[in-house]
Amino acid sequence: MLVITRKCGESIIIEPGQGCEPIEIKIISNDGGVKVGVSAPKECKIWRDELFRTVEANRRAADMPAGNLKNIAAELLGRND
Repeated sequence: MLVITRKCGESIIIEPGQGCEPIEIKIISNDGGVKVGVSAPKECKIWRDELFRTVEANRRAADMPAGNLKNIAAELLGRND
């Protein structure tokens, strides 16, 4: 079981498996931190949102020509240039 503290506006991502859409659990309101317990089968990957987005960007970068890496870098840095 993953037990994690998240602040308001932060989320966790559950990656259920090949071909399935990720599931996001977002903290809407709290009093400084909410502990969320998630039990899932071993084949489900559970990520903090910011880590999931980095992993996804790395996966896309591995599959892209070098010219598109600037767009992924901007996305990771939160820029929409």
